[in-house]
Amino acid sequence: MLSSSQTAKRAIVDRTALVCQEASLIGEITVGAGCVLHPKCRIIAETAPIILGRNNIIEENAVIINKGPSPLLIGDENIFEVASKIEASRVGHQNIFEARSHVRTATMIGSNCVIGQASQTGEAEQIPDKTVIYGSRLDRRVQHMNDAHHINLHARHLEYLREILPKYNHLRPSGQV
Repeated sequence: MLSSSQTAKRAIVDRTALVCQEASLIGEITVGAGCVLHPKCRIIAETAPIILGRNNIIEENAVIINKGPSPLLIGDENIFEVASKIEASRVGHQNIFEARSHVRTATMIGSNCVIGQASQTGEAEQIPDKTVIYGSRLDRRVQHMNDAHHINLHARHLEYLREILPKYNHLRPSGQV
């Protein structure tokens, strides 16, 4: 449960981040440069801060929550798709959390991982770099994708969102929200 001092804390948002008015930021949160937060996404720093790196995309109904004792550090260029739920203790760079995926409490996610649609991790797992979790049996494999292609695609996705979202949504001012 959030204490009254935590609910009073405000998010610090980089001036280049795009945060829709209907996004929910609760607790001590830092939003890095170039991040895009869609309407209805929720970031909840329940017990310790959440620090988002650069150029992350958090889509509608995605939930990122920190229930652990340490800050939740999220790297750069991750995408949290619709209705994904993240309770991790750490997230690396360039990961994809597909729709309705669930990363359970105290799990550490490496970099360049994919948590597939409606897939989940166990609690307190360590997911190595380039791991893909997919399917109803939660199969796992190592991916061998072209990193340059992924980075280019993510950059184009951000560019598109920065153009379209302000046309159809009210935005929060940058700085403290």
